[in-house]
Amino acid sequence: MTRNRIITLCILLLCTCLSLEAQSQRTNRRTRTRTNKVQKKEATVKADTVAVTPKPEEPKPEEPKYKSLTDPVVVRYLSGGFAKDNKLHLITNPDYATLAEGQKRDILNKVAQEFAGYNMMLYTGGQQRELWISDGNNVRLIEQWNNDSLRIEDYMPLELKRSGRTKLFYYIGGTFNGSKDNKYGSLNFRGGSYLYKDYLDASLTLNLGFTKNGDDSKFAGDIGVDSRGYLTFRIKKVNLAPYIGAGISWSFAPNKFFEFRALAGGCWFIGPGSLDIGLQYGTESKFSLALGYTFRIPTKKKQK
Repeated sequence: MTRNRIITLCILLLCTCLSLEAQSQRTNRRTRTRTNKVQKKEATVKADTVAVTPKPEEPKPEEPKYKSLTDPVVVRYLSGGFAKDNKLHLITNPDYATLAEGQKRDILNKVAQEFAGYNMMLYTGGQQRELWISDGNNVRLIEQWNNDSLRIEDYMPLELKRSGRTKLFYYIGGTFNGSKDNKYGSLNFRGGSYLYKDYLDASLTLNLGFTKNGDDSKFAGDIGVDSRGYLTFRIKKVNLAPYIGAGISWSFAPNKFFEFRALAGGCWFIGPGSLDIGLQYGTESKFSLALGYTFRIPTKKKQK
């Protein structure tokens, strides 16, 4: 009997120990789970806090500065305008049309003091326009026009339109100089080619003529090379291109010598070429008047 009691007590003690150990393991697992949940929640809160941090404010762009003209004289003749790309666009009052050019300049000089370096476009009613150029604190009138009759080609650089597809050109003309006792005249020939964009040329020259000193007349001739540069200045309603140039020649009759020549004149584009009028100065022949015609010989386009 005693033995059976002892065995029963041992079994009860063993079951009690096993039960306590299992309960302890469950408690530890719950504690770990709760700790992990708290840590994850804190991390989430921290991330949210970083995400909603406000960005630094960007600097606001500077507001445009406005100028107003308060001079009573200016306000009487100008009603307003705006400035853009270094140009001042101004609208005038009706009284502006009654002013002389000098009076207009005095008024616009007052405006130029406030807008240094700005050129001025004036809208004087209808399609009437005026362009004034500012030079420091002073202005000067450049152009007056009416947009109804504006021809844009009058305001563009001159195009050197020469007939013929080839760049080769030929010239025939004459030269004359002299005084009462000493005269010189010759027939001039040039042949060469236009170079950079037709603004420059180079050619060989041949002059055949006579020189007369008193009653004595002699044959004269020279050969040489020269070059001209054509200036694309705008000349209203005239298709004229000024030119300057230089050359060197060798005279073989009546005397033999080298001569340097400076050239200046203009080309008037008429017909298939240009009528050339100019002066030349030679170190030996002095001043001469030259007149001739420059042309190209058209070439047919080759068919493939």
